Amino acid sequence: MPKRPAHQRVKKHEVYSLAEAAEVVGVHRQTVARWVRTGGLVADRSRKPWLIRGADFKQWLIKRRQAAKVPLADGFMHCLPCRAPRRPDGAMADYRPRTETIGLWLASAPPVGG
Repeated sequence: MPKRPAHQRVKKHEVYSLAEAAEVVGVHRQTVARWVRTGGLVADRSRKPWLIRGADFKQWLIKRRQAAKVPLADGFMHCLPCRAPRRPDGAMADYRPRTETIGLWLASAPPVGG
């Protein structure tokens, strides 16, 4: 299952039950039920199964993802294990291009011996 539910897979003109919504974004049905109960996801709870409009679901997922983003100040990178902003060791980082448009940032160790 993905860490972040993919809002691109939700069709805004569809109406989803909890199970269908969970299947579309790749999470457990109880996760979607928890989002409805506590997370602010709008659903018609007047009868069972609870129904979620695709447009509301897609918009809610987009807002949720935007709220989780952390802007970085200059000279900082995201630590992969803890996802916190950190300065690279020695305040340096190397960029190694893989293709013309894609590359990899690597934290540099300070030079040995001076």
